[in-house]
Amino acid sequence: MKTLYTLFALLFTSTLSAQTPSGIESAEYDPSGERWFVSCGSSTLLSTSDMGNSWDFFGSANASYGMEVMNGALFVIQSNQVYAYDLNTAELLGMVSIVGAGFLNGMGSDGNGTLVISDFSTGRILKIDASDPANMSTSTLVGNTGSSPNGVVIDVANGRAVVVNWGGNSDILAIDIESGAVTTLVNGSGLGNCDGIDMDSEGNYYISSWSPTRITKYNSDFTESEIVVSSGLSSPADISFDEANNILGVANSGSDQVTFHYFSGSRTQSTDIQEDLEVEFNGNEFIFNLSLGDRFTFTAYSLDGKLLEASFMSLPSGKSSVLLDRLPEGFSKAALVHISRDSDTENSAVKTFKLGLHQL
Repeated sequence: MKTLYTLFALLFTSTLSAQTPSGIESAEYDPSGERWFVSCGSSTLLSTSDMGNSWDFFGSANASYGMEVMNGALFVIQSNQVYAYDLNTAELLGMVSIVGAGFLNGMGSDGNGTLVISDFSTGRILKIDASDPANMSTSTLVGNTGSSPNGVVIDVANGRAVVVNWGGNSDILAIDIESGAVTTLVNGSGLGNCDGIDMDSEGNYYISSWSPTRITKYNSDFTESEIVVSSGLSSPADISFDEANNILGVANSGSDQVTFHYFSGSRTQSTDIQEDLEVEFNGNEFIFNLSLGDRFTFTAYSLDGKLLEASFMSLPSGKSSVLLDRLPEGFSKAALVHISRDSDTENSAVKTFKLGLHQL
């Protein structure tokens, strides 16, 4: 089994916030706004720019199930209808009602005007031309999958939608975006009540299941799998992967919390990401050697991934050191310290250190 280099998983609860998520079903990342959305049943739609420390209304928008960011708009499922909202203003751009819909649930997008939606009750897979949000049109891609389709992601490179299903020992299906031809990728996954699915930048798949309660990672051809998150979850529903920062956001419908889980990847495994930056941990201090000054974020975690403390610091060019005991108290109890460079939007991770003291 292929080894997954997991840095850590961390849980942020949505407390001390302007609004509190409730009845949540779906999480969606907006890379342009560097924020996360969460659907809250029929009541509201919330967003966070600080990883769940605080939540705000996204205008007067509502969302009950799947969501997708595409072409400057947020598309959401609400009461068996699909709505499109402007990402900048939250203004309603358009909506379409799905004739004969039973229970619209999961949604995937190709990033270029096409949405694919699962109808949990009827087994249908629907295709929406959303290139013009004010004039969306729908068609049936699959009349009946013979299952209860739930989460959907579009694998653009292979021209297919990958669908996970509810029920015990559920199958994982691939559906050709043009023809609607259905192929079974995994015949009996061993997972029960699969809910959400998304992909990372390397073509791997992440799937949330209720039985067992976990996140499972599959490689691009579904020949290998890994259990990557098995704690801190409660009825994990729809999920979203932030490819730029290798973060998986999970909407936990059982606890009304969105949890965020960090993974290493091709962009973060190397310890020499930036040629103009060096950082190491020696004794009781972090030693920086910078070509240019910058602002850095230090975050401390327990061994099980719980956030203990965060601190921000601007450092000048040249060589400088940051003493561990000069950081906030939570760092004295940390098992892991993650350092990120705030100005680097392409590769936010610089290094993660395991105190004691081996760099990960």
